[in-house]
Amino acid sequence: MNRIKFFALGVIGAVLITTGLYSCSNDEINTPKQGNTEQEVNLQSKTLATSGDGYVYALEFYGLEISLGRSVDLIDPDTNEGVTVTEVTVDGDTRARGYIVNEVENNEFLYFADVNRSTNVLTTYENITGALETFSNLLESTDYLDTDKFDFIEYSPEYTTHSSGCGILKKIWGKCEWYKNGQPIAGSQGYCMDYILVKEYRLGFEMPPRDNGGTGGWVPSSGAYPCG
Repeated sequence: MNRIKFFALGVIGAVLITTGLYSCSNDEINTPKQGNTEQEVNLQSKTLATSGDGYVYALEFYGLEISLGRSVDLIDPDTNEGVTVTEVTVDGDTRARGYIVNEVENNEFLYFADVNRSTNVLTTYENITGALETFSNLLESTDYLDTDKFDFIEYSPEYTTHSSGCGILKKIWGKCEWYKNGQPIAGSQGYCMDYILVKEYRLGFEMPPRDNGGTGGWVPSSGAYPCG
């Protein structure tokens, strides 16, 4: 009888231990799963917040929630070099006002542009040099109103084209120069002068004149000298 009691107690004890181990095993399996779920959520949020240097710059520039919209590629057909322009809409706005510019080949962040169409001010940023520039007189640009106040997505492909003295890459972000050499000086009795015309461009559009060496009219590039 004692042997039967001990045997019965041994069986019951084994069942209880097995049940306890099984329960602990389940807890161990479920706990890491919950931890992984939280980690995945954090990683997704981090990826969304740092989806690109241009996105991060725009987020810091506005200090508000932003969303990305349409994109357009501006490519030089001769070299296949170019950029992708993506519009940025600021929280509460109905129209994009920011534009992120990445290199087509490797998606490297190159430029950022903000068009404040209420104040007619363009702010641009060049990532490589860190240059932050402001164009505060957009109404003086010949392209501003014709392009619905610098809609870079809609009009840039049309305006970013080859022209004499100015290639596509310079019109994307740079300055183009034209020259007139040997121009007679009126009333100078045989003296001439060379002239230069500089136009500054952002994503295909001509920028307004600036006091610090930006776009302007024809200006002398040499002193007077005898013609011929």
